[in-house]
Amino acid sequence: MEETKGYNLKKVILWGLFSLGLSGLGIALVLRITKNQDIVGGLLAVGLKTLAVSCGLVVLSWLADGCRMAVLARGMGGKVPFLAAIKISMMGAFMAAVTPFDTGGEPLKVYFLHKHGMSIGQSTATVTMAAMFHSAARFLLWALLPWVALLTGDSWEPTAVGKATMAVGLAFYVFYMVLFIAATVRPEFLVSVTDRVCRTGLLRRLLTAERMERISDKVRAAAHDFREGVIRIRSDGSAAVLALLLSIAYWLTMTAVPVCILKGMGSGLSPLQILSISMTVYLVMAYTPTPGASGGAEVGTVVFFSPFLPSAILGTFTIVWRVVTYYLTLLIGGAFVAVEALLLPLQSQSPVSKQTDGR
Repeated sequence: MEETKGYNLKKVILWGLFSLGLSGLGIALVLRITKNQDIVGGLLAVGLKTLAVSCGLVVLSWLADGCRMAVLARGMGGKVPFLAAIKISMMGAFMAAVTPFDTGGEPLKVYFLHKHGMSIGQSTATVTMAAMFHSAARFLLWALLPWVALLTGDSWEPTAVGKATMAVGLAFYVFYMVLFIAATVRPEFLVSVTDRVCRTGLLRRLLTAERMERISDKVRAAAHDFREGVIRIRSDGSAAVLALLLSIAYWLTMTAVPVCILKGMGSGLSPLQILSISMTVYLVMAYTPTPGASGGAEVGTVVFFSPFLPSAILGTFTIVWRVVTYYLTLLIGGAFVAVEALLLPLQSQSPVSKQTDGR
């Protein structure tokens, strides 16, 4: 298990097992809350067609995510092939799913974009912009759905716990969106904020001057890369618009998965209701500190869907939804990561690599 510049296999395996354990505990808690006795019968009732369509929607979301990365990479001046961008997105999704707050996905994407000929600055800016478009699209859809529901008369009322959770999540999102807008309109704002944060007395008391300087330099460099990336993307408006549309397409396909599952189970909820509740669940999951939001995602599903679904359907739906969206990502993304880990020693021993090292 050797450490590479992209990831450490031993840590990946440990985090993966930890996230699977948390997810398993979350599902067990859901089944206990819903008092679901006939798990096998409920799963069989979903049907292969529903599972196939749901998996197809997840695959479409992967394609949208990879296409967005390719578009932004080209906007930054890089030339990353579409299939390579999909592969990098899948590996990043896997790493995000096994690390707290999705923190492992971005460094891995930067590493592999750099391997495809982009500079570290270009790679960092591409990944940062992709993450911001991702969050902006999620917030935009979440904010628009209640208005659409109001116009169509198809509304829903969350529980008191749900309202409190939504308020906290919304506060985080508003803060994040303000930073995003400010950084997009005035990229130098991000560099200025970074400098001020690095000079705060609290950080200076917690860290040594040398370590603080190293962190400050890295953060300032990342902020500078982002600034340059924003300026470049702003000069090419088509890349920004296409990236936002692909981000919206990603979230529409992901939230269409619970619509498909619940319709296949005979739920009486309308598609708009399911989309609205699902977007709220994803809003909360974004700030769940566990790897891949494991545990929090399962319990959060019960919190938000319980007023609208009977217990028998709720337990089965939670299991199927997590298997299709989370476990499938772990399986496919993990396979890509494993293949890369096996190929890396071979690549380092290739004649091309030896010639390069000898120069």
